[in-house]
Amino acid sequence: MGFNIAGIIVNKKISDTDIETLLKLKIKFLKEVDFEDATSSFKDENTVDILQTETGTLLITELGQMYDLDDSLHDSIQFMVSDISDTYYFEKFSKGQLVRKFITTQGETAEDVGEGHISEEDDLMEKVWEYIDTYLQNDFTNTMQDQTFKRYELE
Repeated sequence: MGFNIAGIIVNKKISDTDIETLLKLKIKFLKEVDFEDATSSFKDENTVDILQTETGTLLITELGQMYDLDDSLHDSIQFMVSDISDTYYFEKFSKGQLVRKFITTQGETAEDVGEGHISEEDDLMEKVWEYIDTYLQNDFTNTMQDQTFKRYELE
């Protein structure tokens, strides 16, 4: 079984207010969850699971829910990996400017804007793990299953 996950990686630890601005929604803390719950296809609807370090923020969003990141002041990446539908989505912004967008669905490139960061030959989930490691400055590729996320309700 493959991954079915969507999220946003930000290269800074951001406040709840900044998260609300990024998502353009209010958030309300619900509980802490483990990695398995945060990445489950059956997680609570209208929620976001957040992991933060001193250097970065990872938001696990609902699969298929995309956000407009063009007004973010930070470097950020939005991704979706859906092995079930064979759809892969990657968007990288630098200070609100789109620098790379790459979407494939069922083996065909649907959108290819900008250069670098990711290519057709790359395993998107592997690249996402690399960015998580870089932005959060930790070896999460090997320790993600041990992390605790904070679940917020989207209002």
